Amino acid sequence: MDGFISSCVNYDDIILCGLIKKMTDEGRYEYFEKIGEGGMATVYRGMQRSLNRPVAIKVLSATLSDNPSVIKRFERESLIIARLNHPNIIHVIDRGTTSKGRPVFVMEFVEGMNLADAIQNQIYDFNQKVDIAIQICKGVAYAHKFDVIHRDIKPANVIIDKEDFARLLDFGIASFFKADKEVQPDETRLILGTEAYMAPEQHQDIAKTSSLSDIYSIGVVMYELFSGQLPSAHPVPLSAYDEEITPALDSLVMKCIERDPNKRPKSVEEVKTQLLLAMKGQHIAEEKVNRAGEGLAAIKQKFGLLDVMQEDQHGAVYLYEDKSSHKLLVIKKRTNSLSGFREAKMLHSLKHPNVLNIMGSSKNGSVFIIVMPYISGGSLQDRMIEVFDFQAFLKLAIQICRGLSFAHQNRVIHGNLRPSNILLTAEMQVKIADFGLDEHYRIKSKGNNWYGDNHHQRDELSDIYSIGAIFFHALTGMPPAFKDGVIVKTKAFISLPVDMQQLIGRMLSKYREDRPQSVESIVSELLPMVEEQKTQIKEVSVEKESQLEVVEHVKYQRVNWLTIVFAVSLLMSLTLNGLLLMEQGTSIKEWIIYYALGFFSNA
Repeated sequence: MDGFISSCVNYDDIILCGLIKKMTDEGRYEYFEKIGEGGMATVYRGMQRSLNRPVAIKVLSATLSDNPSVIKRFERESLIIARLNHPNIIHVIDRGTTSKGRPVFVMEFVEGMNLADAIQNQIYDFNQKVDIAIQICKGVAYAHKFDVIHRDIKPANVIIDKEDFARLLDFGIASFFKADKEVQPDETRLILGTEAYMAPEQHQDIAKTSSLSDIYSIGVVMYELFSGQLPSAHPVPLSAYDEEITPALDSLVMKCIERDPNKRPKSVEEVKTQLLLAMKGQHIAEEKVNRAGEGLAAIKQKFGLLDVMQEDQHGAVYLYEDKSSHKLLVIKKRTNSLSGFREAKMLHSLKHPNVLNIMGSSKNGSVFIIVMPYISGGSLQDRMIEVFDFQAFLKLAIQICRGLSFAHQNRVIHGNLRPSNILLTAEMQVKIADFGLDEHYRIKSKGNNWYGDNHHQRDELSDIYSIGAIFFHALTGMPPAFKDGVIVKTKAFISLPVDMQQLIGRMLSKYREDRPQSVESIVSELLPMVEEQKTQIKEVSVEKESQLEVVEHVKYQRVNWLTIVFAVSLLMSLTLNGLLLMEQGTSIKEWIIYYALGFFSNA
């Protein structure tokens, strides 16, 4: 059977065949077998024909297909996962719907064992368990940077692949806890998640779930991972189960499963950091420790290895702890290239709030190392899964330009500026890194470097081009494209303020003389935009206040008119009554007494 799903395993599965409509005609996927089924959906193993790679196809349960709230939550899963790009998170490849309106999406297929089975079979040693816990924290911490909570972290939702990478899946009940506030009234009464791993506040209602709820679930997973048991109402310390459990690790896990959210660690990033500090690198495989020590013999005396953040053919990035100050440091090691050494030496003596502080650099043969502080907020690349709010990005844009302007004033060219080497602190302060370094990936495919002026040497104008490309991508959601040397103006680009369109257009001009000739001049153009945004916000605020004043004034006027109408009516009524009484022979004195008694009796 041609289409999205091209074969059926048994009679029950035949129902699914032929249902997919949007991707059916293209026949991009083959269906093989059912590999899992839960309360919300069924998962099938399939094949993506174009790339000849296995995939997982998730289809919403037919029993839930008439529930708009459930469908919305299911569809949200694909959108959330598609935005997340992290080695410890399963990501979405494709999505569509069935002919019956049932949502379906395609994920990468990960062959391995779920953590629940691994715990039951006791296949991991202590160090491996710690490494898995750290990886889970890395994936969840990354998701939390984008205001995404998982809500159902449990061993069954963690797959350990053949390379011992922990992969988080099933964000089906996740939501954006800041950006996604459209929780339906009926949804607030639902209890979503898995009973044993849910935080106490999650048992109450979904509206009380937060990032701290994920921390509780991680704590339960760690408790079960290290002890083989779920924590009871009054949990026994982990050290009672395993003598390798250090007091620091024991204390951390117990804090995570505190019933009071305020007593838990404040972030998953903190949990991850405390795990690393508690283990002092004991969880790192011996071969990785040996590679880390190559060319860094002097480092061992002063610094302690905590984690291997990245390894590739070009070098590695390590997380260290300063043994004397206990501060976290990043050591970047480059092999077979000394590119960037001059820049690192120069920046070591220069300090700027928007340039990553180089604490030291050295070279030994073909090995070049840079020591720098650990920045916990990730990179601009991480944040670009969504289009930036214009006003919010302006603040970052000015910081980027000021940091780069400072470097240029000190005769330091970046040469490879891109979102991945623009780091952000937890407070969203920009720190530009990797000055003078070669590109990490030297793929010679067309358009491989979206942010580089590939036709010219490294200089101030090539850095300015990179700034323009970064601005374009951050504000439109796509890197710039060109036709006949002219930038393609997308719908998102045209919606930007005209001043920003013109500035980006000049920065990306193929004619170098048309670009701004200094980064400082770009700052001078950005500052009026900031003031204009402030003015607009102020005007909106004043307008809202004025609208409120008008409403209050109308109310006041309405009250005044009602008072007047009432008074006139009362006066006319009393006057008429008085005239009638006087016609009947009542004196003026008697009428006044009658009026007063009538007024106070009505009052």
